[in-house]
Amino acid sequence: MKNVIFDLGGVVLEWSPKKIEKEFKGDLNLPQKLFQNRFFQDYWIEFDRGMVTEEQIILQMAELSGYTVVQCREFVEFIKHSLTDIPQTVTLIKRLSKLGYKLYCLSNMSVEFYDYLKGREVFRYFDGQIISGLVKQVKPDRAIYCTLLDTYDLKAEESLFIDDLKANIEAASVLGFHTVLFQDRSKGYEEINSILKLKP
Repeated sequence: MKNVIFDLGGVVLEWSPKKIEKEFKGDLNLPQKLFQNRFFQDYWIEFDRGMVTEEQIILQMAELSGYTVVQCREFVEFIKHSLTDIPQTVTLIKRLSKLGYKLYCLSNMSVEFYDYLKGREVFRYFDGQIISGLVKQVKPDRAIYCTLLDTYDLKAEESLFIDDLKANIEAASVLGFHTVLFQDRSKGYEEINSILKLKP
C-alpha cells in the first residue's frame, strides 16, 4: 500500500445534517425543509460538480424553501464555517506523511468552499487534490476516480480510499481500490490501522 486517499467532508472535516441542525442559530425550519426536500442530493450536487455558482445555489435554496435570499446566504455561510477539522484524522494524516505514504484528497466540493478551506494546514500534507468543482466530475461516478488515478499516475490496488458514503466506497471498490467506510469513526480508524498495519 503506497497511497491513502481521503474524502474531506465527514472524514477530514466535520459534516453532518445532525451537526448542522444542532448548531445552526437561525430558523431551524430552513435546514429541516431542505433536508426533507432532498436539496443536498438533488441540487447541491450540481454545486459540487461546478455547474452552478454559490449565488445560484442560494437562489435555488430560496426558491425551494420559501426563505429569503439573505437568510439562505447566511445558512450557506454557516455550512461553510461549520466544516471544522476532525483532529484525530488530521493527526493520522500527519503520521502517515511522516511514514512516507503519498496522500491525496478526493472530494465532492464546490470551488467556493474549496477556496475557503484550502489554506488550512492539513491541505499541505496532500500530494494531490481532486476537487469535484474543479474537474466538473463527482463521486460516485467512475470518471472522477479515473481522473485521480490518471492525474497522479496511481494504481488502485496500491491505494486505500476512505469515504463516509457507501456509494462512493462501492464505486472505488469496483476499480480495485482498498476501501474503508468511515461512518463509525472508531471502527474506521481501527480498519485504517489494520490495513496499513499501524500501531494504535
